[in-house]
Amino acid sequence: MSARVLILHGYSAENAGDGLLVRETLELVREALGDDAEITLLASRPETFNDLGVSALPTVPTKRGWDPRTKDVLKRIDEYDIAVAVGGGYLRAGTLVETLKTALVHAPQLKAAARTSTPTIYLPQSIGPARFGTRGWVQRKLAKIDTVMVRDDRTVAEVGGPTTQRRPDLATAAVVNGRQPGADVDPTPVLSIRAVHGKINPDIYRLAEQIAPYDGYIQSTVGGNDDRPASATLSPRGVVERSTLMTPGGTPRVVVAVRLHAALMALAAGHYVVHLAYERKGFGAFGDLGISPWVHTVNSFNVETVVRQVKDLLNDPAVRADYDARIGRATQDISKSRAQIVEEIREVIS
Repeated sequence: MSARVLILHGYSAENAGDGLLVRETLELVREALGDDAEITLLASRPETFNDLGVSALPTVPTKRGWDPRTKDVLKRIDEYDIAVAVGGGYLRAGTLVETLKTALVHAPQLKAAARTSTPTIYLPQSIGPARFGTRGWVQRKLAKIDTVMVRDDRTVAEVGGPTTQRRPDLATAAVVNGRQPGADVDPTPVLSIRAVHGKINPDIYRLAEQIAPYDGYIQSTVGGNDDRPASATLSPRGVVERSTLMTPGGTPRVVVAVRLHAALMALAAGHYVVHLAYERKGFGAFGDLGISPWVHTVNSFNVETVVRQVKDLLNDPAVRADYDARIGRATQDISKSRAQIVEEIREVIS
């Protein structure tokens, strides 16, 4: 009999990073439970996942409240064989807007997962900040989830509990297979940016001037995560299409990326990335990959340091070899972690 699986906390495939995490989640589930698993996905923009062979339902409430079908699924969550939460960074309450979105979209899903008798696994998360009095509620709910995997040490410190495990970001598993050691690189770097809390650090423009000419790249075009307005403030030579930049096998490039999953997708395609992180998850992922020297805080990075790193990756084969070797050394641990997740999903069903 096919396993019935409920996937929680999906967002939108129009945001390439979030789409990647949903695909990785489905791949893990199907590897563990078989391709015939009957999967229901709850997502903010369910229509963007129509090509993935799942039944997708909306989680963003309208003026009339939540979709009745989604409410019914959460009420009947005990009827599923397992509930799996997509990895990501959606349980946040750092600002009032983030807190409202979390309360309206994600809190009902977490509440249902916490109360169910169905086995529950939250795939690698960055949880927090948990401000405005939310930390206690979040910790209590997470403590009732059977397994909570977190992808950065700060999350462990802030909301870690009895069921918490430190695990690499799901997207790091794809990185370890995408390297081409010794390959030459395209001489033109790529710069991919986004606004963070509605602002762009002016040092981004100083960086752009010093690495010019460069190409642009847009990672997300959806809702409040639309990177096009920010990208329009740059002056790139051209804009690289996702299908070109993120397909493995092409000429490696040096990419400066603000979004974590733009960084990880570029790494998986074989590129060399300097990440300007705006959340804790970036430092966790680059640490797990062994390339911590190439991650910086987007709002307080040293321009000269990043420029030097870009130029070294462009011009120095020894620096690129060191970069690849670091990722290579991390491969075993990341691959082992992924295999363990598959086995945990399989075990709770059996």
